[in-house]
Amino acid sequence: MTTAGASYSVVRGVVSACKEQMQSVRVDRQTGYGRINTTRELWLRDKEGKEYRYQGVMFEAAQPGHDVAVIAKRASGKPVAFANFTTSVVQDGDEMTVSTSMSSTLVSTFGFSVLFALPGLIPWLLITEAIGLSDKAFTAGGLQIYILVLTASVYAGLKVWSKSYRERKEHARAEIDRLLSQAQASES
Repeated sequence: MTTAGASYSVVRGVVSACKEQMQSVRVDRQTGYGRINTTRELWLRDKEGKEYRYQGVMFEAAQPGHDVAVIAKRASGKPVAFANFTTSVVQDGDEMTVSTSMSSTLVSTFGFSVLFALPGLIPWLLITEAIGLSDKAFTAGGLQIYILVLTASVYAGLKVWSKSYRERKEHARAEIDRLLSQAQASES
């Protein structure tokens, strides 16, 4: 059974296969240590007998014969949530689980500040030259002000992005929950 919302589509059916698919193998020639990267592959058959294939880490709770639903973006077909009605497990995809807590925002602020520090020197030099302080731009005091302005700007940008992300995620989660309720009700 396939249903659709404004941004997402839901495919409900029975798992016909769920297995690990090998993506790549990497072997270190000196140590002989190897690493295999795999992705979970889910095959789902709906009531009409049509099969769908999905990939992602969220399908680990699926087993052949389980009654499941996959919620995917309409435009790309990328799975964003997975519901296993047999085991009563609902799992979100990676894009629905980005942390926007204060601690993660502070860590991200530090990381992005380091990343933007060198490219940010060009606008800093232009700004200090425009206000007549170019000779003070690279003094100890000038660099302290630069670091403070850079860090505050990155933090403010991340706070705005975090708020926008939380709003989009809440809207998406509400739509996903509504679609899952519809899918479960239509089967009953």
